[in-house]
Amino acid sequence: MIVQISRILLSFLFIFGAVSKLISMPFFDSMVAELILGQDYFNRPQEMILVQWLTRILVALELWIGIALLQNKGFKKVTLPLTLLTLILFTIHLFYESLKKENGFIEGNCGCFGDVLPMNNLESIIKNVIGIGLAILAWFKFNNQTFRSWTSSVFLGLVTLFTLSFGVKSYQKATESINSTTTSQNITIQDTTDTDFQDSMLIDSPTTPSSNKELLIKKSQKVITTSEKINKIISKKNNASSSNRISPQTTLELLNSYVPDLNKHLQKNDTTLVCLFSMTCSHCQEVYRDISSMKSSSKLPPIYLVNYGSEYEQNYFFTQAGNKNDPHYKIEDFTLFKRLLEGKTYPRILCVSQGNIIKEWDVDSYQKENFMSHFGILKIEKEKLKNGLQLDLNQGNSPW
Repeated sequence: MIVQISRILLSFLFIFGAVSKLISMPFFDSMVAELILGQDYFNRPQEMILVQWLTRILVALELWIGIALLQNKGFKKVTLPLTLLTLILFTIHLFYESLKKENGFIEGNCGCFGDVLPMNNLESIIKNVIGIGLAILAWFKFNNQTFRSWTSSVFLGLVTLFTLSFGVKSYQKATESINSTTTSQNITIQDTTDTDFQDSMLIDSPTTPSSNKELLIKKSQKVITTSEKINKIISKKNNASSSNRISPQTTLELLNSYVPDLNKHLQKNDTTLVCLFSMTCSHCQEVYRDISSMKSSSKLPPIYLVNYGSEYEQNYFFTQAGNKNDPHYKIEDFTLFKRLLEGKTYPRILCVSQGNIIKEWDVDSYQKENFMSHFGILKIEKEKLKNGLQLDLNQGNSPW
């Protein structure tokens, strides 16, 4: 009985991990790419193809181990050794990555369960150690304990359903229309070679109406202009420094290229907070709640959001994080979003003043008190608290 429970728990661990990664593959791809290719992986499209094959092989292997743990054939000769080897290698990797940076054990998401169930490295190491213990117990106690023939398929279905349930969100208020000064749009960046060829054929076709030809010509010119502009920015970025550091000016050019109305918003306001958020990130939601609570202060500049996620996820984000009237732009391409993050993690907040980035925060540097101090809000809040206490004392209403 103990062996069977151990096998079921191990199987759950691997199947849950595989399905979690499957439903958040862009996130998992980016984590592996950043690990292998570096923080500028989004500028290396050819290598990204190999990375995507690697991530899919890892997910397939994890799913296979999860199912094989419920089978007897080759259990001690193949399945258990492979299970132990996988857990040990990933544990060593987690230790190595954690020691490379400060607070590496307790910050960030290890990616073991994609972005479905974020875990830091320490939590994942504990999980792996428990898994190793269960595998060793099954190794020594195994004596051909069998499961019924239907167990594997039913268990796979149940764990898959359980994993998918993490993506079920409340529809409360989520269907309300979002009133914003900027219409949220999708960005699609594709290879335009085939579409350009098709457009050119339509332009030359005698059956194409002249009005349509004019539209196609304008579209072709727009594609060429945008492509040249983006290539120029990327070239400038690559030549900016041999150490891959990006200048603030290049950062704004990248943002303005991909976010159409951002430049108009920056020109309208002397200072703007440009916030890059992932719509499924709980830390992004927390930061936006903080910023929304500070908006009553005249010290806080106007806000512009660059959001990664689907329309539904964006609606859900606003129901969870609060204010939804700030202008925002939606991006559904994770690799493009990572390009705008420039290898950094979300949330990323830029304070832009008169065309220059004067201050920046990310997941590691953001602290609510420091953020408030930068804009003088903390001092105002302290003065309010001090005046409130003084008023209570003068009226004889001591708070103690």
